[in-house]
Amino acid sequence: MLSALKTIVVHNQTINIAVDQSHLFAALAERITELARQSIAQDGLFSMALSGGSTPKGLYRQMALLSEQQFPWNMTYLFLGDERCVPHSDNDSNYKMISDNLLSHISIPSTNVFPTINQDKDPDQSAKVYEQTLRRFFKPKDKTQQEFPHFSLALMGLGEDGHTASLFPGSEALDEESRLCVANKVKTDALDTTRLTLTRPVFAHAKKVFFLASGDSKTKIFNDVVSHPEKGYPSQLVIGDCLPGVVEWFVDEPCARLILKE
Repeated sequence: MLSALKTIVVHNQTINIAVDQSHLFAALAERITELARQSIAQDGLFSMALSGGSTPKGLYRQMALLSEQQFPWNMTYLFLGDERCVPHSDNDSNYKMISDNLLSHISIPSTNVFPTINQDKDPDQSAKVYEQTLRRFFKPKDKTQQEFPHFSLALMGLGEDGHTASLFPGSEALDEESRLCVANKVKTDALDTTRLTLTRPVFAHAKKVFFLASGDSKTKIFNDVVSHPEKGYPSQLVIGDCLPGVVEWFVDEPCARLILKE
């Protein structure tokens, strides 16, 4: 199925393009499976920061079809890249979306899944607790240093305003350099809220970062992010933080329409 992806390089960014959304999700699920096996062979586990929003639903449904024999769920550890400050029972919750489309269909130990806690009641404290959770899991080898986590994979989305995770244009979290997780106040034309998000240094230290974008609604912003680095979108800042070769895009042809014209 990976052969169904056309891979091009634009402005030093690797872009994997599928003909449509269903082929995109199938190919990306296969790529994540391959990466999980490689990570376990090298590190003894596979850790992944999951994206919320609507686009990954189809990917998670595709991955939910993978049995224990097909995917190493028992050695996989799942975290949230960001979360809305609502109860996990709320339809706006990223954790609920991930649970409904993936977790409730696979055989993964509950101790391998790390949701946020009390994000609806006290976002700042919830962010601090989640940071402690990350630091406990990703214990630095040198205890004198306060290292950042090294996720095997961070799965990232792309908003029509260029945001990724809950790193929105103009928000304070974009300037955070030491915290792992913060409660980020988000004020845009469409939103006035607070969201929990992992920070730029966390994503920058991931071993691989996969950006997923799909459909006509993402055509313009995807083209802008790839072709116009001077615009300074949060997604571009995250990409710029990462070492060469870490970031890959996974998109479908409708999303890549303008890039393919160049």
